[in-house]
Amino acid sequence: MGIDRRTFMKLGGAGIVGVAFASLVNGCEDYSVTPLGASGAPFLTPIDLFFVQNGGQGSISQWAQPSLSQDTWQLKIEGFAAGDVGKPMTITYNDVITAAQAGNEVTILKTIQCVLESPLKLTPTGFMGNAYWTGVPLKFFLDQAEVNPAVLRLLFYGADGFTNNIKYDRIINGDAQGLLQPLLVYRMNGIPLTPDHGHPIRLIIQEGYGYKNVKWLTRIQATKFDVEFGTYQDQGYVDDGIISVNSRSTVIREGTALSAGKVEISGYAVSGSAPVNAVEVRIDGGSYKAAEIVALSELSAETPLPTTIKQIAEGTPFPFRSVWTKWRFVWDAPAGNHAVSVRATDSAGNAQPEVDGNPFDGKTGVTTYNVTVR
Repeated sequence: MGIDRRTFMKLGGAGIVGVAFASLVNGCEDYSVTPLGASGAPFLTPIDLFFVQNGGQGSISQWAQPSLSQDTWQLKIEGFAAGDVGKPMTITYNDVITAAQAGNEVTILKTIQCVLESPLKLTPTGFMGNAYWTGVPLKFFLDQAEVNPAVLRLLFYGADGFTNNIKYDRIINGDAQGLLQPLLVYRMNGIPLTPDHGHPIRLIIQEGYGYKNVKWLTRIQATKFDVEFGTYQDQGYVDDGIISVNSRSTVIREGTALSAGKVEISGYAVSGSAPVNAVEVRIDGGSYKAAEIVALSELSAETPLPTTIKQIAEGTPFPFRSVWTKWRFVWDAPAGNHAVSVRATDSAGNAQPEVDGNPFDGKTGVTTYNVTVR
C-alpha cells in the first residue's frame, strides 16, 4: 500500500515547520564538548562533556525543551488506522522499570553522532559521544500491543514535537541482521537520563545517527503506509539514518601546531553499517598507511566498562558496530606545513570517499587537517 508524503501529512502524520538547512545547523551547535588535552578524548564520554543536540531547536517553530517527570510520563502505542495495533496501550515509567526488573533490562554500548557537522566549532569530538545505555527492548511492549505483522513503519513522536521513524522490519528481523533491538532507555553511563539527554525515557537505535534516537519519547504510531517520515527527513536528510563510515582525529585539529619529530596522532572511526575494520592515514597526498586499531582490552583498562554491556557479555568481536573505534598512527613529522588525511573502512566494504557528494547522509568524505610543524 502506498501514499505520497504530502497526503500522509494532511492525514495527520505530523505538523512540521519546514526551515532552511542553516537553521538546522544553528540548532545543532548547542553542545558541550571541550578540548580534552594532548591524549584526546576518552573512549567513554563523561556525561557532563557529552554533546547536547536538540534537532527540534532549529526546525520547529517556538521549540522548547520538555520538562517531564517520571511519575507522570506516559508512552502511547497506537495504530494510524484501525487494525494496525490489536491492543493499543499506554505505558508508564513504572511499567518500563517493572519489565526491566523482570529480566528484560539490556545495556548496550553505542556512539551518538549528529548527522550534521558544523565547521564553526572545532573540538576533539564535535557532535559525537560514546556511552552505554540501559533500557528495555521496544519489542517487549510492541508484542504486548499486538502490532499487526502487515505494519510497515513505526512513527516516533517526542514531547518537543520532534519526529522520526523506523521500518517495522527492523524490529521483526533485526536480530537476524546482526542488529541489537531498539531500546526504551532510562539510564546513560549507569545513571538516570538527564533532562538534556531525554529524561525520563528516550529511544536508542543502535545503527542510527542522533536524529533517529528520539528524546522525550511519548508516542509511537504503527502504520501500513510505507512513507519516509520525520523532522529531519522533511529537510532532506536520508530516512534510514544509518551512520556512514567516518573518522576523525581527537588530537590534531585544523591549524594545530606540532613539534618536529615523532608524533602520535590518534582519534576515532565509526560506522553504523558494520564494524570498522581499518583506518588509514595519508600525509601530503601520498599513499595511505595503516593506523593501529586500539584493542578493547586497552580501552577498558583506561575506562572500565561494565560486563553487563551486551556486546561484552556476549563476546562480540571488537570493534563493535556503531561504537567509535580508537586508532593511532605514529608520524615522523618534518618541519613545514602539512595535510594529514584520515580514512576509515568498515567490514562491509564501505570506505570514506575522497569527496563527500551528499551532505544529507552524514559526513562521509576523507577527513583532512592542515597542520604546522615547527
